[in-house]
Amino acid sequence: MHRHGLRDLRFLHAVFRQRQLWYWGAWALLALTWVAGIVLLALSGWFITATALAGAGLLATLDIYVPSGGIRTAAIARTLARYSERLVSHEAVLRSLADLRGRTFRGLAARPARWIRAYRSGDLQTRLTGDIDTLDAMPLRVVGPIVAAALSLLVTLVLASWLAPWPATALLLAAGILTLLVSLLLAWIGQRDSRQLVRARARERIALADYIGGLAELIAFHRAHDTEQTLARQNRDHARQLTRQESVGTLTEPVVQAVVAASSLLMLLLALHWYAHGQISAPVAVLLPLMTLGLGEVLGSLPGAWWRAGESLAAARRVRHVIAQGSTRTDHPEQPDPAAPPQLSTQALVTGFESRRPLSGPLDLAPAPGTPLIVTAPSGRGKSTLLDTLAGEQAPLGGSVRLGSTPLDALPVDARYARISYLPQTLHLPDTRIREILAPGAHDDHPDAALWDALHQVDLADRVGADADGLDARIGEGGQHLSGGQRQRLALAALILQDRPIVLLDEPFSGLDSATIQRILQRLQPWLDRRQCVLVTHAPDALPPHWERLELSRPVPASSTDSQALAARG
Repeated sequence: MHRHGLRDLRFLHAVFRQRQLWYWGAWALLALTWVAGIVLLALSGWFITATALAGAGLLATLDIYVPSGGIRTAAIARTLARYSERLVSHEAVLRSLADLRGRTFRGLAARPARWIRAYRSGDLQTRLTGDIDTLDAMPLRVVGPIVAAALSLLVTLVLASWLAPWPATALLLAAGILTLLVSLLLAWIGQRDSRQLVRARARERIALADYIGGLAELIAFHRAHDTEQTLARQNRDHARQLTRQESVGTLTEPVVQAVVAASSLLMLLLALHWYAHGQISAPVAVLLPLMTLGLGEVLGSLPGAWWRAGESLAAARRVRHVIAQGSTRTDHPEQPDPAAPPQLSTQALVTGFESRRPLSGPLDLAPAPGTPLIVTAPSGRGKSTLLDTLAGEQAPLGGSVRLGSTPLDALPVDARYARISYLPQTLHLPDTRIREILAPGAHDDHPDAALWDALHQVDLADRVGADADGLDARIGEGGQHLSGGQRQRLALAALILQDRPIVLLDEPFSGLDSATIQRILQRLQPWLDRRQCVLVTHAPDALPPHWERLELSRPVPASSTDSQALAARG
């Protein structure tokens, strides 16, 4: 197996290791199911044969109670074990996938915005849903059947060695090894097809997400039909890959059944030979081939298990890429001095997405604590991009952003956001309670009085208090129960509770009338006096005149040395 395959295996092992007790329980129950089925089939054959011989007078005595009790026990055990195995295995895998989704979301949250922008939204959605769901095949349909088959085969070998001469054990072992070789061959063939199937599935889901998300624009520009044709081609490609993958698995099933049938026939011939020579009894001669035939369910699961492994490994690689290296670079070991809040500053900062078309800069900024820096510019001049860069979510095109003497990109994401609070213009709020928005997972650190005080500072306490549920009121999907201005102020209240020394605000007062803005500013002034603040707005006239101003202008050509021509302060 190549290097990436080993990494994928280690990743899957780490994912499912946390629930390993659940999985071992599920695998043991699966093995019990199969062993009970084998015992039921073999013991039934033995009992029927023994009963017939006793009825014909060829068997002097027969204890009907013990074998009949064994048959009933095997039948009940098989049913209960199968039902319990389904419960335990699905509970285990659902818990593991929930853990993985949380870990994946944390990995995405640790990624800078520039990294996330490199992916289409449908691709990330596919990795978070389809690829993670594909991973459940590894414990349920790969490792589980292999472990349970090994345990079941071991029990069968012990029974064979106890009841019959050694060739019976050798025959069963040979059948298991031959099935294993067929399974390994299938796994080798299916590796390539599995990777292609995962890629085809991802392409189809990405295209479908893009189509649904951009349907209005596609219709407006008369491109919907062309996109539908592309989506249909990708659907056919996915279906073709899936058919090919399933056909490979289907072709191997007759091979395994042929191995089991041939082994059963050979076992029957051996059993008749041993019976003719008086080495075993007639009921045991019937039991042995039936026990071998019962291995059909056990050995038949192995090719499918190995075949599914390739698909899970391919999906694991896609998920692993999202999680791996989730934090920002740590090339620089320096950390800001915790004794004093580090000051945010920039040196010759150039922002934008393409070096040949910068949006702003070079900029030398060092906002004074207590005097917010107001950034203004026409739409499209890079105001939000400047805030993304100051927050470390966007890489500078030139120059640097520093916290004290430490480059911002040298800090892990947790260390960076322990000092910076960032309120973007576009909010994505989950459908949860207001208290969860204000202080997610930190209720002990923020009593209700602190939450109400934060709401009062953003002039939202009366609105929340008017609701019968108060802080426990839900805001609806995307905050639909609140207006746009209320959503922005709710997020600003959460920012106040974070209590960090650097605050970046993108249009925090959009949609508010002048009287409300002045009321909020008056209440926020003591909070702002202790912080560095950079605030982006289209309406600077509503803000205090003594606050510092920065108007972003169109950058001059890169060959110019007059950096001051790129920014003018008013």
